[in-house]
Amino acid sequence: MKSYFTLFCCLSILTLASCGGWTDERKKTITDKCDADLYDCNCFLQKTMETFPEPDQYNTTLENEGANQQKVDAYWKSLEGCMR
Repeated sequence: MKSYFTLFCCLSILTLASCGGWTDERKKTITDKCDADLYDCNCFLQKTMETFPEPDQYNTTLENEGANQQKVDAYWKSLEGCMR
């Protein structure tokens, strides 16, 4: 029984650690995509994280724009407030 509990704890820790959310590396990827001539890049990052609480949602949504057109349109509209 103790070995099952240990295995469960280890798997839980690994699962939580892999969920990462918006890590510094992922944030940098978004700010690197930001056109600083058009946008305030801090605002761009904040709006992106607000619209997509998980980075995977950002990737999945934008990779399949056709199926997610309303969400993509709402995202770009939210970025209008970040324009210079």
